[in-house]
Amino acid sequence: MAVLRERHPEYYFNDGTAHFLISEPTRQTLYKLYPGLLTLRSSVLESLFSLPQPGGQQSAREGTCDENPIVLHGIIRREFDYLLAFLSGGYAGEQHREEFLISVLKLSEFFEITHGSQYAVAELSRLESFDASLKLQLGRQYHVDHWVEPAFRDLLSRPLSSISRAEACRMGLEYFYVLAHVKSLVERSCRAIAYTAPPLIQPPICTTPSQCEASWKEEWWNDIARQLLHPDDPCCGHEILAWLDDAEIPGLCAACKEATISELKDKQMDVLLQEEELVNTAVMEIMALQTDEPIRASFRQLHSH
Repeated sequence: MAVLRERHPEYYFNDGTAHFLISEPTRQTLYKLYPGLLTLRSSVLESLFSLPQPGGQQSAREGTCDENPIVLHGIIRREFDYLLAFLSGGYAGEQHREEFLISVLKLSEFFEITHGSQYAVAELSRLESFDASLKLQLGRQYHVDHWVEPAFRDLLSRPLSSISRAEACRMGLEYFYVLAHVKSLVERSCRAIAYTAPPLIQPPICTTPSQCEASWKEEWWNDIARQLLHPDDPCCGHEILAWLDDAEIPGLCAACKEATISELKDKQMDVLLQEEELVNTAVMEIMALQTDEPIRASFRQLHSH
């Protein structure tokens, strides 16, 4: 079945001199553009147009006619149209705003259009609807490092079961593994903290030691442990400490409460804040993936044997 070849209805300029072709399974689209529009902004296209041609024959030069266009392999017509709209000052409208900006980012990176990449990153960052998994994917693919950590932390704050297959695919296997692994470690840490109530510290001025002891254990099991083990929105260690500072615990005297919280902050802070340490370690791991350091480390390990 012959594939239809057509001239683009908007980006085939009669007085243009640079001929391009985008080939898709069901159609081939010819573009006839102004070289200056492209070469002033793209170092890749500037280099392409400055290459010497064999034999100096103008008729044989790639990109000078419809019969011998520059073929843009692997590029989608819709995305290229968005890039051209951006370069010529056009705008896709709110309905397709995200798709427009992602296309500008993708092809600006491909063609090395610096101001296009900068524009797309800035505008995507302003979108309230910018999905965390998509932000992580684009940050990973195009090295927008300042997107990666907040997107990862956003995904980490959600129950693992709420992350869809599509979101996991956007994240990539390595990043999803880090997220799933740290969530498993955090859940185990929370269970360990919740399972054993910290000892109640009772100063000599306490006049109701038995009542305070019973009240503390009841509060821990019936409230704090439940917050730590909540299936959808568990509290972390520093939130528990902040809550204890303000909480009124029936049956627990002020002296016992103050002494116990002080002991928790002095002696068991590392245990209560273990979740934050685990998360920070995971963040460092994914940020290292933004560089080639893991690959370098693998080569160093390989050559050390």
